[in-house]
Amino acid sequence: MASTKTPWRLRRTIVLGAAVVCLVFALISCGGDDGDTPPSNIVDPKIDTISPAAVDNLRLDYPSPQSLAIIWTSPGDDGASGTAAAYDIRYSTTEITDANWDEATPVDPQIATPPKPSGQIETIVVLGLSPGTEYFFALKTADEVPNWSGISNCASGETAGELIPPSDITDLIAKAVDNYSFSLTWTAPGDNGNFGRAAEYDVRYSTDPIGSEEDWDTMTPVAVTPVPSEAGEMESFVVHGLSYHTGYLFAVKTADELGNWSGISNMALAMAYGDTYWVFPRTINRGELLYMIFETATSDSLKLTTNGMYVPRICGVGVIEELAATIFSDGVHVMTFDFTYLDSEDYYPAHYYWIALC
Repeated sequence: MASTKTPWRLRRTIVLGAAVVCLVFALISCGGDDGDTPPSNIVDPKIDTISPAAVDNLRLDYPSPQSLAIIWTSPGDDGASGTAAAYDIRYSTTEITDANWDEATPVDPQIATPPKPSGQIETIVVLGLSPGTEYFFALKTADEVPNWSGISNCASGETAGELIPPSDITDLIAKAVDNYSFSLTWTAPGDNGNFGRAAEYDVRYSTDPIGSEEDWDTMTPVAVTPVPSEAGEMESFVVHGLSYHTGYLFAVKTADELGNWSGISNMALAMAYGDTYWVFPRTINRGELLYMIFETATSDSLKLTTNGMYVPRICGVGVIEELAATIFSDGVHVMTFDFTYLDSEDYYPAHYYWIALC
């Protein structure tokens, strides 16, 4: 009977063939020649591919003239779990979308504090905004990889209008420069009180006494006014085209860029040649000092007198006698009258009195 053993040479061929098949299979299953490269269709579990969730409750609150607070709930590192690594917060004066995200202004990263653990309330205050302006805010969140979330909802809000008006002008001086023109000088106030640069002046004049804010509307506005200088600088302005031989009372108000107006400045009286003018009236009460500040502008001296129709002699004989007896030269003059020691019959408390230069 013939032998059933496989010949030695055939056995060697089979063994070698099996080894080759095994080696090829091993290379395929290991994904590469070196056995260290992972297969292309298997993800390394150590690599984080999950982005933080997009914030959907961003809102704005606590407006001031130059700031807004932005508030939201912190997302997680992986979706809504864990703690994210960073925020990218941006704002614009137009609505923020994916299309214009890169054009929005980033908030300083130093005020965007590291994210809190998922589910907590985040609040930051963004400074340096413009008063009375609508702003739009949005944010994105990143983990440590970083994987970035999608854009949040876009929240909008308006900063408060500016509340501080320019300061009142207190050193307005008027002086006639010819028969038809008067020079005005004063110290520029600021945009906010005495700081910054205001937006505009409203310069007005009148030939009638002005005693209150209600009288402001009766004064004539100057058509062209100067552009305000920085706070503290001296302003100089000439009003042209006024009437011949007429004295005027001048006053100025100042506004900021949001239309916040100062009060009326001090009243500046300027006398033209040969004029009679009624000085700023006021209420006189016992114990007060009445100050008269005026400027004469003429080659001839002026005499300060009273008009009996408006200032009865009973208001104070000493005042009338002093006014009538004084000769005033060119320039600025200040007169002070003390009503502390006058008898009650010598004046009318809470009355207005006019004094004329003639």
